[in-house]
Amino acid sequence: MKTTLTHPRLGEITLSRTRRARRITLCVKPDGEVRLSIPYTATREAGFRFLESKIEWVEGCRRKMAERFPERPLLPPYATRRHTLQLEAADTDRIRVRLTAERIEVRHPAALPPDDEAVQQAIRQGIREALRAEAKELLPERLAVLAARHGFRAGKVTIRATVSKWGSCSARNDFSLSLYLLLLPDRLIDYVLLHELCHTVHKNHGPRFHALLDSLCGGESARLNRELKNFRPQI
Repeated sequence: MKTTLTHPRLGEITLSRTRRARRITLCVKPDGEVRLSIPYTATREAGFRFLESKIEWVEGCRRKMAERFPERPLLPPYATRRHTLQLEAADTDRIRVRLTAERIEVRHPAALPPDDEAVQQAIRQGIREALRAEAKELLPERLAVLAARHGFRAGKVTIRATVSKWGSCSARNDFSLSLYLLLLPDRLIDYVLLHELCHTVHKNHGPRFHALLDSLCGGESARLNRELKNFRPQI
């Protein structure tokens, strides 16, 4: 069971209770998300005390993540798998974003430089729209191919702008996939899809789950997982 809480200093915290947990743990994701896991045998108060004792550690992790994944202006030449970013400085007082079959078109006032925060927000909006359109077309098809190849039965696929995880598999074997998967190389997309397909058989991350995933990845699942950690699901 997961809930989201707001900490006065750290912002949003994802709190989860799980029967698999044996102790209170804390982790910081590449996008800065903080996850606090509490066993059913521990109280929420104990979890909060643990969190309070680790505030400086969390802030240090976030600083390191920001240094490792610096946010740079998005400017041409930039392309998704099927769309190319096109900027136009125009005689206008508004920023406009338009998605065509092949382009992400952003028109902005000539007085605003391309690295202006408002222009960058519009560019990111356009890229997300392009990624969503591409993901709806490409990811369900690829998942179906992998499911058929390895004998899995897959349910429906939903595409979301998820930054906390690359994908998930429900108890009914339906899938939620992050549109940011399309920023990964193909081998890592397949790794994530196979990971979620394995959850149609094993609903946990136990030894049998990892053995199945590793067999489907040619013994490379640990290396692919390490490689995946060098990416974060956002632009």
